[in-house]
Amino acid sequence: MRVYALGLTLCTLAIMLLPGCGGGPSLADVSGEVKVDGVSLEKGVITFVPAEGKGQPVTGDVVHGKYHVRTTVGKNIVMISAPVVIDKRKDAPTDDANWLEITTENLPDEYHSKTTLSFEVQSGRNTKDWDLKVNPK
Repeated sequence: MRVYALGLTLCTLAIMLLPGCGGGPSLADVSGEVKVDGVSLEKGVITFVPAEGKGQPVTGDVVHGKYHVRTTVGKNIVMISAPVVIDKRKDAPTDDANWLEITTENLPDEYHSKTTLSFEVQSGRNTKDWDLKVNPK
């Protein structure tokens, strides 16, 4: 009986280690700095989207130029956004209504909605700095 249980355990372990098993794509850490025309982006958002469709998009905050995400290993399409508050409005016509921030995008489309950015994420820890050009000299 013990031999059978050990054999069953070893078979289960072997099946879990087969390629394609074990819970999905490999993940890795990516961190770095985002600059716009050489100046650290004060506040923004960075999104990594696995190019082969394996894995989920991952979004992280950019704060004082720094970001950190855990994303899928392999080629990722990268989108960087820098929304700026241009107005505030109440979400209802009552005194205790919440204020909503109305924003506009501060970066050109080539960095977010029509991104041309990508990064090949390797296993382990990755560092990728971005210096976006908005006002070329």
